[in-house]
Amino acid sequence: MSDRPVSRSIFVVAGALLTAQEVTKDPPANQVLAPPPNALFQKGPVRVIARTDGNTELLLDGKKVTVESPHAGVLTAEVTVESGVHEVTVGDSRAKFAVGDAPGEWKAFRQHPPVSQCTTCHAVRNGNWRFVRASLASVCSACHNKEKFPEKHTHEMGILTDCQMCHDSHGSTAAGHLKMSRANACKLCHNLQ
Repeated sequence: MSDRPVSRSIFVVAGALLTAQEVTKDPPANQVLAPPPNALFQKGPVRVIARTDGNTELLLDGKKVTVESPHAGVLTAEVTVESGVHEVTVGDSRAKFAVGDAPGEWKAFRQHPPVSQCTTCHAVRNGNWRFVRASLASVCSACHNKEKFPEKHTHEMGILTDCQMCHDSHGSTAAGHLKMSRANACKLCHNLQ
């Protein structure tokens, strides 16, 4: 996920002027980015990714976790836990996840990208932890086939350049790593009433 706020934008598509709604405000100082809430994992390591204000520890089930920090404000850890429900916390942000069996309708987590190296997508740019390129579409198309893009998207990649607006770049329990329904995704830019 990009760590920059998305501002009000204007797009011209097929001659129509479309105003984008404000998508995000400043991201929270402390936020669990992965795993998402109610994610189900098989036995093995669970990758934890969090944004932090630099003064907050990452906790797993209330205990401090040994972390790596690829850049200031970013914490990562691989944790191996027993079967059952667990909670990861950074500041006020928390996410419960399960390993093995889980109560209720928890869904299987699918990691994205399949490799676990942060530097596949991120680098320090202008002193901040960002995507390796200014255009997120160019980062994503390094792995995803540009020719197949129109099969699932209404607009061409040149218009939908901020992939993380609709897709969770760290993995999710949803098909296509979608953060919302297709109808709600369209409303991010189109004022459909």
